[in-house]
Amino acid sequence: MPLKHFRLLKILRDQPIEVGSVVKFKLNSQRHVGEVYSVLSGNVPRVEVIMYDKRLRPMFTADSKYKIKKISLDKCKLIDENFTFNTSKEFSIGDVVVKKTTMGHRYGVIIGFHHPDGLFSTSHESGYNGTDMIDCVEIEKRGLRRKRKSDGTLRRFTTLCEKLSTCEIDLWNRTGPKIIHK
Repeated sequence: MPLKHFRLLKILRDQPIEVGSVVKFKLNSQRHVGEVYSVLSGNVPRVEVIMYDKRLRPMFTADSKYKIKKISLDKCKLIDENFTFNTSKEFSIGDVVVKKTTMGHRYGVIIGFHHPDGLFSTSHESGYNGTDMIDCVEIEKRGLRRKRKSDGTLRRFTTLCEKLSTCEIDLWNRTGPKIIHK
């Protein structure tokens, strides 16, 4: 482990978890991330956490309130700078993806799902189910602009999940936004 990361982890262990801290925790053997909303006292110290999705945005309930969970303080850890979700085959609308082809790579943003047989797709409500086709709008690797055909319509492609993987976006690259695929 590089010395820089060792020092960062030591600093994170020494810092107390307080209101506004971003923490990671496990619920039902799944990793979650959230922001500490309040600290509750009692026999077992607990915190209320506003849940974040995999793009690190707050999640909301059906009645437009923050999704909040109460978690034991000893199960929470402050996140470090290298934290990433394991999103290998979890696709949702708005994800930036790369399709590997024989000619190279195609980059796109997921805009929807449809079942290959024309049946009702459950991927919109409960997450990608593994059998649906994935509809994407093609984008450029640098600048993230949507590609267009000669008649001005957007270039789209449809594919299966085996040929796709999710990407990360470096918004602060010195030459402009850039896609980084793993």
